[in-house]
Amino acid sequence: MPRWKEGWTEEEVEKLRSLAATMPLTLIAKDLDRTFGAVLAKATDEKIKIIVHPRSGRA
Repeated sequence: MPRWKEGWTEEEVEKLRSLAATMPLTLIAKDLDRTFGAVLAKATDEKIKIIVHPRSGRA
């Protein structure tokens, strides 16, 4: 099954929560082997605040 069709495990959500305060979204996505959009969507769903780069305006 393609990775984008897989649901999130509780472990992945917890890792997202712990990394969100320490690194930018692009690096979190790479660490979790998820796309930028998938991580952004999950962070939004879980109401997790993420680091945004001030220069580019991207997360």
